[in-house]
Amino acid sequence: MKRPPNPFLAIIFVLAFSALGFSSATNVYITPDGSSQGACTSSPQNPAWFNSASNWGSGASQIGPGTTVTICGTFTGVAGSTEFTFQGNGTSGSPITLLFDSGAVVQAPYFAPSGGGTQCGGAICILNRSYVTIDGGTSGIIQNTANGQTLTYQKSSEAIEGFSCSSCTVRNLNIVNMYIHPTNNGGGGSIDQTQVRAISMSGSNWTVNNNTIHDCGWCLFQAYGNNDTNTQIYNNNIYNMDHGWMLATGSSNSFTNAFFHDNQVHDTGNWDASGCPFHHDGIHTFGTNGSKMSGVYIYNNYFYGSWGSCQTGFIFIEGGGSSTPSHMQSFAVWNNVGIVGAGSGLDTNGWFGLFSGESGTQQVFNNTILGPNNSDNSLCYSMYGLSNLSFQNNVVTNCGDPVEINSSTFLAANVDHNFYGTSCGNGNNCFVWNNNFKGSFPNWKPACLCDSHGLQSNSALLNSDGSPQTGSPVIGAGMNLTSIATGILASLKDDTSQGDKRTPAARPPSGNWDAGAFLFGSGGGAPNPPTGLAAVVH
Repeated sequence: MKRPPNPFLAIIFVLAFSALGFSSATNVYITPDGSSQGACTSSPQNPAWFNSASNWGSGASQIGPGTTVTICGTFTGVAGSTEFTFQGNGTSGSPITLLFDSGAVVQAPYFAPSGGGTQCGGAICILNRSYVTIDGGTSGIIQNTANGQTLTYQKSSEAIEGFSCSSCTVRNLNIVNMYIHPTNNGGGGSIDQTQVRAISMSGSNWTVNNNTIHDCGWCLFQAYGNNDTNTQIYNNNIYNMDHGWMLATGSSNSFTNAFFHDNQVHDTGNWDASGCPFHHDGIHTFGTNGSKMSGVYIYNNYFYGSWGSCQTGFIFIEGGGSSTPSHMQSFAVWNNVGIVGAGSGLDTNGWFGLFSGESGTQQVFNNTILGPNNSDNSLCYSMYGLSNLSFQNNVVTNCGDPVEINSSTFLAANVDHNFYGTSCGNGNNCFVWNNNFKGSFPNWKPACLCDSHGLQSNSALLNSDGSPQTGSPVIGAGMNLTSIATGILASLKDDTSQGDKRTPAARPPSGNWDAGAFLFGSGGGAPNPPTGLAAVVH
């Protein structure tokens, strides 16, 4: 006996079929001229097709949420151009991805500069977009080919324009040669270094990871908007730059939660020029009247190489004595390694210059700095204007002036267990407490009423990377911080990754920790010679 037709089933079938018809393309392929090459063999299009809004939407052949656009080959734009401009947004869980095929290159003599958030620039523009990913795959490259002090062009330029982009990701890319600046080249100040960038960015939920970025002015230029939050920058190798990462605003904006970790940041000396028109920073934060930032977490990074004669420091949190103070609230800095390389000049600002902490907590744990020498007046740690400082388990050696604390509030127990190696070879202009040189570690302790368990020794017994050798006084000199190594600070339970160069080892849950970024015997330094070998004659 036949049942009568079920109209509800028919409606469901029609709706399901219609939904399939309005699903965006899963894969789209782009080549320079629309012909097949590399992985792009299924109906490839050219860049003009990508840049046309008519090809973006929910149609079966359109770019929309969940679409992966693979680009193949070498795309060469004219001077001042933008090659790819996103015309739409992804959604949560279904981003739009621009994926570089193996060997794909996007290049021009120089790409368009930032439009300052009003117009598209860069090789790739994701201005005012959301839920988009740019993925370099295994070897993707964005590069300028003729922009530099001694090259054809001296132009402002950038690789990716990402202002007002939320839930946006840039990963696995090689972003290179935005501007080639030879050391001390004549007329070295003729370019505005702030305008030659790898990525311009603002918005919430940004991720920048696993990129190699070199030869740019201010490479990661993050000009945050009001209530922007949650930036993740990790596993990047950034070098030959004037600035690695800038976090700043020029308006009365508030920002929370930036995580800069497991990065290698090195070599700024090529941006030296007569009169120091550029000051070099690994990380630089600043702001303006009414602005505020909080929750900046800097950990497991490796700062090294030649920083030239115009450096400000590895970290420069600009403070109240500046016309553009950061208005920083809480921050934490841990497990970083800073090694001042040959060719680096005098730094009276502080290799870790932490000059703003107006409220909340400012935590500096288990970092290691190897300074340039013991005889000049370089500062390694310089801390001003901090409202609730904890400075524990840090190691600094080979620095004429290892530490300075001015106009800051702390509990005596929270500035302790630090190790100071070779110091004060500069006429006793060292150990600064409230703008007064104390001249020696024994004079430092009663002046600040701190570091009661701290140590100073000219025999630090450290390897060239800062890791302890057998018998080093830093072994067991630290306080056990397991109780606070939770939540955001959870990685403090392990020693440093040294900028993702090594696998961290777990610190002991009980008993004293080693001071500094490295746990003794965890693999830092040169490998130990093999043992137990026996000659076998064949």
